[in-house]
Amino acid sequence: MITQFFQGIANQGFSTYLGPLQEQFGWSRAVLAGPRSVTQVENSVLGPVEGYLVDKFGPRRMVAAGTFVMGLGLILFGLTQSLWLYYVSNIIIALGTGFQGILVMSVAVNNWFRRKRSIAQSVMLLGFTMAGVVAVPLLVLVQTNINWQTSAIGSGLLIWAFGFPCSLLLRTSPEAYGLLPDGDTSGGATGHNSVGERQSTVEYDFTLREAIRTRAFWLLAIGSAVSNLGMGAAQVHLFLHLEQGVGLARPTAALVWMVASLANIPSRLAGGFLGDRLPKNLMVGLSMVFMAVSLFVLGMATSLQMAFVYAVLYGIGWGMRTPVINAMQGEYFGRKSQGVIRGWLQTVSLPFTIAAPVIAGYIADLQGNYKWTFIIMSFVSLVGAALIFITTAPKSPLDKQAALNAER
Repeated sequence: MITQFFQGIANQGFSTYLGPLQEQFGWSRAVLAGPRSVTQVENSVLGPVEGYLVDKFGPRRMVAAGTFVMGLGLILFGLTQSLWLYYVSNIIIALGTGFQGILVMSVAVNNWFRRKRSIAQSVMLLGFTMAGVVAVPLLVLVQTNINWQTSAIGSGLLIWAFGFPCSLLLRTSPEAYGLLPDGDTSGGATGHNSVGERQSTVEYDFTLREAIRTRAFWLLAIGSAVSNLGMGAAQVHLFLHLEQGVGLARPTAALVWMVASLANIPSRLAGGFLGDRLPKNLMVGLSMVFMAVSLFVLGMATSLQMAFVYAVLYGIGWGMRTPVINAMQGEYFGRKSQGVIRGWLQTVSLPFTIAAPVIAGYIADLQGNYKWTFIIMSFVSLVGAALIFITTAPKSPLDKQAALNAER
């Protein structure tokens, strides 16, 4: 949870800086969004590397290194006086968030849980949500009353102070300590949940080569990537749209994001609870529909009330989506190679994640507002939801071989 709180400071906080930067330096929306696209390239290229490293060295070393790099990047960002340092500092921040980010942490959680993966992911991800409730309004408060530089440098120092002790708590998997996932004993793993219902568990660990050959891998990768177009555009440009398009003051814009984060909390826990009991593809697809509708509302918003409707819908969809899709990847492909498999799932998203922030900023520069950007993104996101709805768990090579033998 603590590592995810730091992620929220870096990722959700990025949007809060665009207004002050534009005011001080006069950069266009597309230029301001550029670092997010550049860092998405970096994250996608390094995704398989991060996956390999966490599979090989475990989360403790990864998070310790990521904490140092992310804090350094935020401090350099606070010293920015030129466009090149703006981009360089954001690249360093992205490297740090990658090393201690959701890929690394969800791999660790999936190693420790099987039947309770979704709810475990939900609890871990509450840290990211709490950053939206606590950290983002504080960032805006500091930016408004002091300056944006102090906000950035202070964030970096905070991450250094708490990140290193936090990294020492992490462990790779239960087996190394004579334990089993979900707290089971050697004779106590029943494969049933608390109400006695059968819950599917993965008995086969896919290799990367085997995973890439499955239909599920590509539907997950492309469905997530298409859906991320809207998510990426909204998170980067939200504050500029709320301030310049809807006409809200910066503290009020921060309140809108706080509402989204508050709506996220119960839906994240509910998603984790239901994700362990219902088909995960249906849960993820439904969450993407909520987010698509929220983007349409955001594009049409002309008042604080409509902005709040967006916030509630987005918070519900966002809350359900992330923990369940993380658990879904573990359920579908197993534990042994999940880091590198997730890294390659992330890499497939490369063209989409690169394009979203800059395209959104460019269209807004041409149109003078973000209305059509978010409306178009909402319909695109529905395509991603449809792909997830039709995704089903892959058959292991052992099952396929058994079926062939039975036919013979």
